[in-house]
Amino acid sequence: MSKRDYYSVLGVSKDASEKDIKKAYKKLAMKYHPDKNPGDATAEGSFKEVKEAYETLTDTSKRRKYDQFGHAGFENSGFGGGQGRSQGFGGFEDIFGDAFGQRRQGFGGAGGFDDVFSQARNRQPRAQKGQDVEYSVTVDFVDAIQGAEKVVELPVNGEQKKINIKIPKGIKEEEKIRFSGKGAPGLNGGPAGNMFIKILIRPHAYLERDGNDLICHSEVNITTATLGGELEVQALENRFKLKIPAGTQNGRKFKVTGKGVTSRKGETGDLLVKIKVVTPTNLTREQTELMEQFKATLV
Repeated sequence: MSKRDYYSVLGVSKDASEKDIKKAYKKLAMKYHPDKNPGDATAEGSFKEVKEAYETLTDTSKRRKYDQFGHAGFENSGFGGGQGRSQGFGGFEDIFGDAFGQRRQGFGGAGGFDDVFSQARNRQPRAQKGQDVEYSVTVDFVDAIQGAEKVVELPVNGEQKKINIKIPKGIKEEEKIRFSGKGAPGLNGGPAGNMFIKILIRPHAYLERDGNDLICHSEVNITTATLGGELEVQALENRFKLKIPAGTQNGRKFKVTGKGVTSRKGETGDLLVKIKVVTPTNLTREQTELMEQFKATLV
């Protein structure tokens, strides 16, 4: 079965910005996330398809390749390498030595050619450091918050190698991890450059980061919001019941101090539970009548 076009999967145009792509992914990820569709194989397949499209289109080099070749561009991907430079200059001394040797006597005491080419041969080229290189790696939202290890295959000094990347706890979007001496080879005996891994973070279905605060988007039905009740909250390792006061409005936030994100500097924010009041649809006849009766009592 042929793969669907990645832009069609996310429902965006081919000139969509990275912001539009992230927005579309987040919406679809929430819709098809396994936590919201337990046991639904179709939803799980759609979630994987959306995730694959997102990872390709938010990686600049992969997107450029996909736009040019489509899915075929990834069927036999790899990194090629050219051969060493031609060694055809090895006869330089012999060629010029013979040519000037035949004329050496004609120049008498002037004979500066031997000195000139002797100096050129003895001059040592200056060592140069290799260029720095940069790659992007996408990690899960939870891994960026809690820290993790990820093994990726990247070209190092011209060869494909598996690199073990330690994702620091609390790393932010587009922060970089440095690997000294893993960049392009140096010239004339110079040191290799550095390799930088730019971290991209895959959006979560219902969690969001704002500085060091962790925002958990939670849904409650209209009766709970109106009459009050309890809401079970799951935010990373934090699992608890939150009391919802009567008359809670859509968008209200409840703060749990010190349960947010711990940054790389050791600073910890708060957990903010943001309420979304869900309006019921497809009411039964009895439910509609009850709502009509309730409506009649409002001034």
